[in-house]
Amino acid sequence: MLLGRVVGTLWSTRRSARVGAFKLAIVEPHASYELPGRIDHVVCIDTIGACAGEDVVVCFGQPSRAAAGDQRTPIDAAVMAIVDRCEFGPGARPATWRDGGQA
Repeated sequence: MLLGRVVGTLWSTRRSARVGAFKLAIVEPHASYELPGRIDHVVCIDTIGACAGEDVVVCFGQPSRAAAGDQRTPIDAAVMAIVDRCEFGPGARPATWRDGGQA
């Protein structure tokens, strides 16, 4: 899972029929995650209605396809929660966040 902020929406005139009419959100991770390559943004389906500027939790792989309701859906990421509040315990490193550690 990844903690990030919705920074926009992606529109496409052509897409797989299995993806259907899902909204595609562009999410910027708050910290450096160990994902393949250097990831600046993640495009994911949004079935819960997150808006630009909201912090969200993104899931990858099979859980994201479950969020779409069909394991054959060709997606790899989905918004699974909108974050209301985030607290860091001792030893956490929120200073690595791009916006100074504030959620």
